[in-house]
Amino acid sequence: MSSGPRSPGTSGKAGTFTADADCTGSGRETWESFVDTWNDRMGGLYPLPEFSTSTVDGFQGTMRSVTLQDTAVNELWASSSVSTQAVGTHEHDHIRLYVGLRGAMTLQDPHDQGGDAHVSAGTYFMHHVVTENHFHTTPEIGNRIFIFPGDALRSLVTGKPRAGQATSPAAQVLMAHTTMVQRTVSDLGPAAAHASRNALLELAKGLVLDHFDDREPTFTPALAQAAKDLADARLADADLSPTAVAAHLHVSLRTLQRAFASLDESFSAYIRRRRLEEAATALTGPGSRLTVSEAAARWHFTDSSHFIRAFKKQYQVTPAQFARRPT
Repeated sequence: MSSGPRSPGTSGKAGTFTADADCTGSGRETWESFVDTWNDRMGGLYPLPEFSTSTVDGFQGTMRSVTLQDTAVNELWASSSVSTQAVGTHEHDHIRLYVGLRGAMTLQDPHDQGGDAHVSAGTYFMHHVVTENHFHTTPEIGNRIFIFPGDALRSLVTGKPRAGQATSPAAQVLMAHTTMVQRTVSDLGPAAAHASRNALLELAKGLVLDHFDDREPTFTPALAQAAKDLADARLADADLSPTAVAAHLHVSLRTLQRAFASLDESFSAYIRRRRLEEAATALTGPGSRLTVSEAAARWHFTDSSHFIRAFKKQYQVTPAQFARRPT
């Protein structure tokens, strides 16, 4: 188990802590080390329920928690099922958002729901937590669980839990920002941690309302990251373009371009650079017989000459020279 800078949940600092059954042992050793650190770092704000013996003894997977003041993002990937045994009597006032990545999680009669809530891969569920509720998962599970302070979102969620598709534009922007926070949290100072926490709250509000204020400063870096994530997944698609991505994210092309204005490259330049990187990897792959003309066609350059010029500008050698370099 590894820990970031120790800090209580109400401080201005940011931190992260993980438990990985693949490298620290398995079962009780891994689980209890994570729970002990959680209770030390966040227990005063968000006490954990008691987990079943089978969860504790048989846990196989990875748990990572990112804490930003009074907000936390927990990511769970496991090949063993997880379930609660007892939920305790703690009174809560916070908002919890579950985003399914793999498998499924069932929440037993969450507050205001009027029945169980099922969070499968590609869906989300957000509700106001006043008392802990039991839950259980399938043996193969991947889930992001966000915990927000009640004051921030209570008025939007109380009495009306929200459920939807994790592929919606608002969900994709939130998830892109979260991934960015997970990557950079260990380098955040107090001011940056506070800004990242506020951005998470604004994007969670956007998820509930299904729209964002594109003049909100916290929105633009998250939008840029979401656009990059979409582009990375579609580099071989002929119709990939800034216009198509803007339409997918339900923003104007001008708004998308503004999100990249403070970065080192435009979105069009980002797409071109990433396509060239993929082409370079393919050209030097084991046993690769990819020709220059095939690479140009696969990553949608106008013709071989255009591809060669762009490739040489980025790598200072032609694709053929690059492919012959010793690895």
